[in-house]
Parts: sequence; structure tokens; C-alpha cells
Amino acid sequence: MIDGEKCLEVRMLGEFAMFYGGELVEVSKIQTSRTMHLLQILLYAGEKGIPRQKLMKHLFEREPVGDLSGNLRVTTHNLRKMLKNTQLPEEPYIYTNNQHYRFACSFPVQVDALLFRELLEKAKAQEGTKRAELLKEACQLYKGYFLPALCGEDWVVVAEADYQRLYFESMEELCHLMKEQEEYEEMLPLCIRAAEMYPFDEWQVWQMDCLVALGRSKEAMALYEKTAAMYFDELSMAPPKRMLEYFRRMSDHISLGTGDFQEIQERLKEKEERTGAYYCSYPSFVDTYRMLVRIMERSGESVYLLVCTITDEKRQVIEDEERLREISERLSEAIREALRQGDVYTRYNMSQFLVILLGIRKEECSITIGRIDACFRKKESSRKIEVSYRTASIANV
Repeated sequence: MIDGEKCLEVRMLGEFAMFYGGELVEVSKIQTSRTMHLLQILLYAGEKGIPRQKLMKHLFEREPVGDLSGNLRVTTHNLRKMLKNTQLPEEPYIYTNNQHYRFACSFPVQVDALLFRELLEKAKAQEGTKRAELLKEACQLYKGYFLPALCGEDWVVVAEADYQRLYFESMEELCHLMKEQEEYEEMLPLCIRAAEMYPFDEWQVWQMDCLVALGRSKEAMALYEKTAAMYFDELSMAPPKRMLEYFRRMSDHISLGTGDFQEIQERLKEKEERTGAYYCSYPSFVDTYRMLVRIMERSGESVYLLVCTITDEKRQVIEDEERLREISERLSEAIREALRQGDVYTRYNMSQFLVILLGIRKEECSITIGRIDACFRKKESSRKIEVSYRTASIANV
């Protein structure tokens, strides 16, 4: 509704859907059909419409050369027929004149993608609170990829890249503006939604910032652990450097509140039963490693770094991600079960684990490797899978 008047609301960001008077307009379920493609092109073209030649290029760019004009006439006829069978008022809708095509009707049409751009244009002319309000309205309107069902079409690919760029730039500016005003409660849901849509573009950094500012430090720490695990599981890599650095800076300012000595001890204890080697996140492993280097320099205690690498029988990286994930989990279990409680390990990427071996001599490293390998072979029967092991004293690394 616009000022009490029924209107046609069109969604193109995140999905394609039409609503008339708030009710879903039932059109073709096959959103990639040529008829639906024509409808989406015309709606996106807005009141100005689109030149006939450009329309045919968008609509038939993957078609062999033929009677494109005839095909366009047939598709236009099919579109009018399809719209006639909906609950929309009976009107022509598709108008052509002077080699131009446009969608027009007697009631207002509101396309979210076009409104998104309009709000950002208005924001450019404003400053301060008014600018932030317009940016917020635009970011709330953005629901994801532009016309995802047509993601293979050239014109959609170009438009999608531009919409994503605009959204990222707007969100970054909005987060800075809202942080200056300490509007963390309002900022948090925006960051959560951005992280859900684009989980590998570091929106969790802003999300953690909000949580810390709101005194929800434990949730911020849990979010980092979840994000780090996601990077390892999905991309076989540690979180980006910027996120790691941000996490370290954030950790310095996290407050768990004042507690007595006994309460602090309880917080520091492991919550699960202690068996085998201790697994920690990569940032924690780095801190542990650096601390042990200092201790070793003072005490002279022997400490070794062990790198375990999974490959196929030809010493090549395993391309099948699902299979690699299974093997990686088995190697993780083998390391934990084969080593002592005082040893520490982490996943460096999906193919590699790092292990710190405490109080061990060089000649004992091969015995430790043998225990890990024997335990791994009990879990992984395929002889086409290899694990290579490399050790070095921390003093020489």
C-alpha cells in the first residue's frame, strides 16, 4: 500500500516475487522461463522502459540467430496472457512505441532494487542523522542477490555486482555512523543479517563489536569461535588476517566482570573431561606457541613443532572437499587420542594440523609420529591417503 492505495510491490533483491495490495501475485513457478524473464526486464526498466534492441539482446543473448522479432512478439503475447490469469486488475500492462517497450499500469509500482538505489541517491545529499536514516532504510531493504534465479544472465551478473558493491559500501558507512552515536542495539541486527547473507566478508567483525559494546562478551567470543570453525570447515583456511587482528584487539578490552578467586578458577577450568591432547583455535595456538618460545629460552626445555599434512598417494592435495573433511576429522581424533594431555594442537587448514610436543627429545619424535599414524590408520582404511609428518625444534623454527 502507498498512502492507502493498492500498489504492485516487486521484490528482486534476494528473490523475485510480486505483491498486489499485500497479497502474493501467483505467476509462473518457472522463474527462468522466457516469459518471466521478459516480465522482470520490463519491471526493472521502470517507467522509462527499454529500447527494443537492448531488450532482445537481454532476452535472447544465448539464442541462435533467427526470427528474434517474431520470438519477442510471441513472448510479449504470452506475458499479457499470464498477467491476465492473475488477481491483478485487467489491463494491457505491456506498451510499445517508437521501438521502445515498457510496463505500465493504472496503479503505483514499487521495485525494491530501484527503491534501494533511490534511497542511496537521497542519502548522498544529506549529512548526519538524516543520512544515516536513509542508509539504514536502504540496507534494511536489501535482501540478497539480485534476481538469483537469473544469475547466469549477463545483464543480471553486471547489475548484481553493482548492487553488492553499493550494499557493502553503504553498510560500512552506516556501521561507522551508528558506532559514533553508540547505537549498538539498532546496529546489531543489521550486522547479523549482513553476516548471514555474506558469511565470508567479515561482517562478523562489526557484529562482535556490537556485542562487546553491549556487554555481551561471552557471545562475542562464541561468535569468533563459530566463525573461525566455519572458515576451517568451508574454506580450509584460518580467518582473514584483519579478523584475527581485530579479535586480538577486541580480546584486550573484553571484561568478564569482577569475580572472587574461586570464581576465576572455575572459569579457567576445562568444561569437558580431559583426555588426550588439548585442541585449541588457531589464534590460541599462536599465543601458546609464542609463550613457549619465551619459556624455552629461559628454561632450556625441549619443545618441538609437528606439522601433519594430508595428501593422496601421489602427494597431491585432495580435491574432493567432502572426502577431505572426513579424513581431516579422523586425523584430528587420532592426534587427540595418541598424544598426551600436555600436548597442544590446532587445525591450520583442512589438510594440515599443527602440534606442539612438550618435553620431548628429537629421537622421541619418530615414536610420537608412529603413535599418531597407527591411530589414524585404524580410523582411515584407504591406503590411497597419505599423511606426511615434519618436525622441528621451536628453537630452530
